[in-house]
Amino acid sequence: MGATGNQGSSVIQALKESDRPYRIRGFTRDTGKAASKELTAEGVEMVAVEPTVENKDQVLKQFEGAQFVFELSEGKMLVDAAKEAKVDLFVWSGIHNMAKASGGKYTNVRHFDIKEEITQYLKASGQRFVNVEPASFMENYVAHSAPRKQADGTFAMYGVVSPDSVVPLINTKHDYGLFVRKAIEIPGPNEIYAHAEVISMKNIAKGIVQGTGKNVTYVQIPQEAFIGAMTARGIPKDVAISYYEMYMSVAEYGYFGSEDLGPSLVGLARAPRTWAQFVEVSDWSKILK
Repeated sequence: MGATGNQGSSVIQALKESDRPYRIRGFTRDTGKAASKELTAEGVEMVAVEPTVENKDQVLKQFEGAQFVFELSEGKMLVDAAKEAKVDLFVWSGIHNMAKASGGKYTNVRHFDIKEEITQYLKASGQRFVNVEPASFMENYVAHSAPRKQADGTFAMYGVVSPDSVVPLINTKHDYGLFVRKAIEIPGPNEIYAHAEVISMKNIAKGIVQGTGKNVTYVQIPQEAFIGAMTARGIPKDVAISYYEMYMSVAEYGYFGSEDLGPSLVGLARAPRTWAQFVEVSDWSKILK
């Protein structure tokens, strides 16, 4: 599912690199777009599917004969379809419930908590599954979380958490598929934490300095300034509050909670890209100018 996105395309690439003879069927809403056509040219069977409850029969038909399913969205309906189609393994991209982790302190991180609802639904369904939880995306730091130029010519990254706060990172498009491939090829626990390393906010900035030679710092700002900056860009206030609570809950309770992350890195086909390596291969020319 979501074959043309960063996570879906990473899964496809990782399976293509395997020595096992996978026949890959990719689902997308539009097989006519360039990314879909590229996958078709690479031998992926691309199928146009709108994964909604109303289209469950269509999804079920495409699941028939499948051994493994990787799913990113439209959870409960696809779980039901996979079980009905007798899929061997359902690979789900979930994440921790921050309302639960924080004991009710942070209740507005709905884009995390909704995924946990699907995880619990999977557990109750009896469908065999692995939850491959993605870390925070390195790609964010060349997009909406990129450093911003200051009046004095230096660059700053702004956030509400302490410079010493840590977050797990992954170069999603390059490496997420490694963990899904491991889930398929090496039977093990049904929770895998897809990450390359755990790094502090100040060291994220330091890594950019070391990789580009530019003067980049991380600056902690108060809640009001963070939410105000987001709403000034046209982002609804409830969404801004959700992001504020996401960052704060991760800083206080951990992105993956208190889980041992080491075992998730064992058995991968290759080592995932580090933050320093991501900085080195990324194009910073339009950001740090």
